[in-house]
Amino acid sequence: MKVNEYRKDEVIFRQGDYATTFYRILGGNVGVFVFYGTENEKQLTTLHEGEYLGEMAIIEAYPRSATAVALEDGTKLEEIDEKEFSDYFSDRTGDLLQIMRQMAQRLRDRTDDFEDACRTLDELQKTSGEPEKRSKSLMDKIMEAIYIYNEAMYIER
Repeated sequence: MKVNEYRKDEVIFRQGDYATTFYRILGGNVGVFVFYGTENEKQLTTLHEGEYLGEMAIIEAYPRSATAVALEDGTKLEEIDEKEFSDYFSDRTGDLLQIMRQMAQRLRDRTDDFEDACRTLDELQKTSGEPEKRSKSLMDKIMEAIYIYNEAMYIER
């Protein structure tokens, strides 16, 4: 394991990259973005000291789903590679539980997003003959989700 220090706006890893490491935030904050550095950039969340990021690289060989960026000077991250994974958690069961909680929260968030999309589609179907009754914000959400999904599929290829 090694500790890396980052400057504000320094990229930690990029969306679409393959990797075999994950990180624990020792100090500072990390922004998680899709389409970082483009006109479609969107910040998904901010992670704080004690939280983990990039753990899916260890769990499965899949490209990074977002870009991680230091939000302040002096952001410190502990970098753990797949070879160190078992040893790292052998005496840190509380930290393993923390990762599980984070992953469960992300799953709950995606489930909420899915349920919101289902409600939106249901509303759109009910008002399909009456465009003036459609909520513009709902349509904006759908169009944004479609765009992000299409862009993500393009990056993964």
